[in-house]
Amino acid sequence: MKSILDPTFRYTPSVQTDIRKTFARIRREQRGIETRVTPRADEALHNNVLPIIPRRQAAPASSR
Repeated sequence: MKSILDPTFRYTPSVQTDIRKTFARIRREQRGIETRVTPRADEALHNNVLPIIPRRQAAPASSR
């Protein structure tokens, strides 16, 4: 995303924008990214959660 301080930034008034075209462009870009993801990279994204296994059982509470 460009900053307004970037010299290449050009302001576009909202009257001159077409939100449907903007969302269509974003959807096209996202579909392109999804098709470029390799199966190995996709698999790595989903296999990064590990179960938490307790090391030992908690000791029973002692009676006083």
